[in-house]
Amino acid sequence: MTIFTLIAISMAVHSCYIGSKVVVSLFALSLGASQFTVGILAACYAFFPLLLGVYTGRLADTRGLRMPLMVGAALTCCGMTAGFLWRDLAGLFAVAAMMGAGFVLFNVSVQTLAGALGEAKHRTRNFAWLTIGYSSSNLIGPVLAGFSIDLVGHAYTFLMFAFFPLAPLTLLYLKPRSANVTRTPRTDDTKHSAFDLLGDPALRKVIIISGLSVASAELFAFYVPVFAHEIGLSASMTGIVLGSYALAIVLMRFMLGQIMRRLEPEQIMVWFLLVAAAAFGVFPLFTSAYALMATAFVIGIGVGATQPILMTISYERSPPGRTGEMTGVRLTVNNLARMSMPLVSGALGAAFGTSPVFWMNACNLLLTSYLSRKPKKPRER
Repeated sequence: MTIFTLIAISMAVHSCYIGSKVVVSLFALSLGASQFTVGILAACYAFFPLLLGVYTGRLADTRGLRMPLMVGAALTCCGMTAGFLWRDLAGLFAVAAMMGAGFVLFNVSVQTLAGALGEAKHRTRNFAWLTIGYSSSNLIGPVLAGFSIDLVGHAYTFLMFAFFPLAPLTLLYLKPRSANVTRTPRTDDTKHSAFDLLGDPALRKVIIISGLSVASAELFAFYVPVFAHEIGLSASMTGIVLGSYALAIVLMRFMLGQIMRRLEPEQIMVWFLLVAAAAFGVFPLFTSAYALMATAFVIGIGVGATQPILMTISYERSPPGRTGEMTGVRLTVNNLARMSMPLVSGALGAAFGTSPVFWMNACNLLLTSYLSRKPKKPRER
């Protein structure tokens, strides 16, 4: 499998996953759900990934990638089909659980495969292209979901997205060797707990920063529909606001190579996360769709550089033979943040409105920016 084939199948599943969040949020609100209920739905997306992340990474390291890729794609297809057939709040919880479980199986395997394709010198390029693919599906999913909801309703939008994972399923079924990679042997045969990786200070820092930044992006994806519904924006315009954010991330990923020639990775994360924090702080002050699009674009520029840098660092610093495990630990911590922050945000939003949720996100990014600083070298005596 080439990196571009991998990107294509990852975009199919990721568009379905991201689009589902818009449909689930807006459908729940149309059914009369509170902000706290929407927060619980957001947390449900992270429940099974929290349980399965490390196991999936270990499975990828020891048993191969084809099986988790196929099971993950099949679960996302089933999740969207359930949304079409089961049109009430209980059905939305089932959708969230299946989409979360399916995507973690697929995503851990995709990231492991991207790092293993080609020679070591191509690894940064592979991750850069993969994150551009993810950014593109971040644009496709919400915009398509918004327009589809306005045209055919929530249920048929679920059905439309259910067809997306069929392409990767077909490819992996017809070409069983397409996901084969050369496995890197472990440096020793000692059995380790996956969470031993957290004992390495450098890896632990990467994992914590990744969790905080991903939680912020996830909350934006879930609470923009809530805020847009509150101020009376249509589903189509909500999708366009989210699409503006995703477009900025796509552009940022293309510019990242040039920026990295001038700035160190830590400098990029510190300054760009500060920009995103400032934009988060002012986002709920606007009610004009055009102002929201512009602010969402700035947030996308701010957060767009973080994940490619973190993915590359975590892969390169992983112990030999444990890259899938490291990806699994990182995504497990990401999902711990994804599960806990929506619950806090849902309670906060239900009590005080959506604005404090965005301000909490701004504080989260300020903290993430602070943690991203390059450690100072000890002075020589």
